[in-house]
Amino acid sequence: MSLSKRIAALLLCLIGCSTVLAAPPVCPIRQNQPLRYVDVFDGEPSGLATLEPDVAKKRYGHWVLGYIYDEGRFVTMRCKYADKQTHDVKLASRVEQCSYSINAKNVLRVTCK
Repeated sequence: MSLSKRIAALLLCLIGCSTVLAAPPVCPIRQNQPLRYVDVFDGEPSGLATLEPDVAKKRYGHWVLGYIYDEGRFVTMRCKYADKQTHDVKLASRVEQCSYSINAKNVLRVTCK
């Protein structure tokens, strides 16, 4: 196999691997109702323990969350959509960090790993 074909095969593999490793969004995607805001809670939202991002920039930021699981607790993400509906997502399995980004069309995306 020629060097250029090997490089092309390697690039194809890397592109395929990066899509597999990309974290899926936490909040369900709702057609024609973009995600606008999220609240992150230590435990159930009824406990009112809202967490502020550890890094909060205009278009991106993140919460460091591993310490919550170290204490035997869990995180809940409250997803708020353009039509004002909300959806709570309990992150029962350990996550170390949740990140948010806002693209040029002001669409919010939240992922956790």
